[in-house]
Amino acid sequence: MPEFSLGIKAEELKKTVRLQVPLMSSQLLTSAGEAPEGGRMSKQDRWVLEDYILLTIEMFGKDVEKCSEQILRIPVLHSDFEAVAVETIFSQMLRLPSPPHLPLFYLRLLEAIAEKQVTTKKLIEEAYQALFEHSAVLDEESLDVLAEAFAYHLVHSTYQADWKHFTGESVSVQGQRFIRRAMERLQRLSFHQNLIHRLPEAVHVYVPAEPVAASGLPVVSRPEFGRMIGFVRIKDANENKVMEYCNWLMHLQPKEEQSEQPSTAAKPSEGVAEVTVNDDDANEAAGGDETDAKRRKLNDGSKDAASKQEAGKAEEAEPSVKQEEKEEGQGDEAKGTSADSSSKEAADAPGRAASSEEFGPAPAQPLPLEEVAEIVAFAMLQQGHRTPTHMSKLLDGNQKVLIRLRPQDEEKAHSFAKRIVRCVLDFWRASAQRLEIVMDMLLHRAVVTPRAVVETALAEKGPQGCDSMAVWNIINSVARKSLERSQAVRVELALAKKLGKEDSLEKSRAQLDEAVHENAELFTLIFTGLVKNYQDIGDKDATLRNITLQRISAIGRKYVAFIRPLVVAAESRIPGVANCPEVAAVFSTLSTL
Repeated sequence: MPEFSLGIKAEELKKTVRLQVPLMSSQLLTSAGEAPEGGRMSKQDRWVLEDYILLTIEMFGKDVEKCSEQILRIPVLHSDFEAVAVETIFSQMLRLPSPPHLPLFYLRLLEAIAEKQVTTKKLIEEAYQALFEHSAVLDEESLDVLAEAFAYHLVHSTYQADWKHFTGESVSVQGQRFIRRAMERLQRLSFHQNLIHRLPEAVHVYVPAEPVAASGLPVVSRPEFGRMIGFVRIKDANENKVMEYCNWLMHLQPKEEQSEQPSTAAKPSEGVAEVTVNDDDANEAAGGDETDAKRRKLNDGSKDAASKQEAGKAEEAEPSVKQEEKEEGQGDEAKGTSADSSSKEAADAPGRAASSEEFGPAPAQPLPLEEVAEIVAFAMLQQGHRTPTHMSKLLDGNQKVLIRLRPQDEEKAHSFAKRIVRCVLDFWRASAQRLEIVMDMLLHRAVVTPRAVVETALAEKGPQGCDSMAVWNIINSVARKSLERSQAVRVELALAKKLGKEDSLEKSRAQLDEAVHENAELFTLIFTGLVKNYQDIGDKDATLRNITLQRISAIGRKYVAFIRPLVVAAESRIPGVANCPEVAAVFSTLSTL
């Protein structure tokens, strides 16, 4: 065959021609069952219809109502049209690593189509049931999205659904995990009592506990906690008073008292009466008549003559007066010193009594710093537990207490931050949503660090640990914020290059290097924690072991574009990967993406 050339490079072709990998939707509805009267749609026609639907979603993605209208107006007359449309939307919603639009968009699109075309409601229900049957083989990311979609669907269908896949003794482990995830999201859209009232009793076992703050924590029974509650307030917050009590518990003397030195020197103004002149009187005196001025002048002259005579007498008596003052001063010096010390002790005694009365008896042994920080953290969480707004306002007035308590040493500061994160996890264990909100507040205010959050969250064991929705939402939030920071620095660097600002250019380069290094450290920490969890599970729980492996794949797949060097060199940079063939195989697959 003779050689020939198209005369165009691949890069140029990509710029001029819209190329899309041909993706076929999952045949959730058209793969089984009886064929319609006219037969099934051919694969070629189906692919063209799917492309029409995807193009319509791309063009009208900002308007759900308009998008649903345009999809239903596609001129295809076939009995499989509605089923293919529903299958295509579901497949796009569950697309990996992430759908082109937010999952909520596809949920709203399905609801809008169902409102305009009533016959699609049954097809949507059947699509959900088909996915439930295959829940055991669904990817973890797809399972989370499907749980969110089903929760939204239940709200719009007045909590009516076919529960046959989740009732009885034959429910699979993966099916139970899915329905629990869906109920957690449903509780965020509604409230606990409403779920108990509206849902069938057979599925009440999957409804999560009421999302309230933890009670019966050991720290609550301590007398120090009761007094700390009185000092940590939302209104009229007093950080200094809280710090004084913390120092009292740790037997530390405030720096102000340590630097204060006793002084017996009299101030220059002591014993001098301050004279004030009324402005009105001064103006009135200035505006007096000429007779009063002359009278004052005569009086002043007589006073000057008398004062000169008195001054002469005083000069003669001055040496004897000075001698007497010197002798009296030497005699009173010893008395003054003892009087000053006794008066100082008398002044300090009421202060100590006031502190003892306000703070209560000091502990026999000084409390450790982390123990005091735990008391402060739980007091803040208790005072701000009513609403997120309460917590935000409380942190506005008291967050500096935790920052001032934080040690200067890096490792001690990290241990301190982990203790605070542990307090939040324990306090909001029953409410994943409030846990995520409070953790985000503390991260935003730099009270805790991403490293402390990731390490503590991944250290959680069992289903409430690495399989918890709240834990993964927090980890993904930390990862996204870290990447957003590096992307913002890249934009500043590009702008500095374009404008030719050399000073900004060097600064942006340094910031970018720092951000890239922080990203690598953060994702190394995430993967290290997951690999360690995978090794610790061992053969104890095959399901949890497989879930952990899928979580490693999900994190790498979602962020591989930003952490490719780390993924490629995973065996040398991430501890434990080289010793786990299954984990190494996952990173090998990720490196090809």
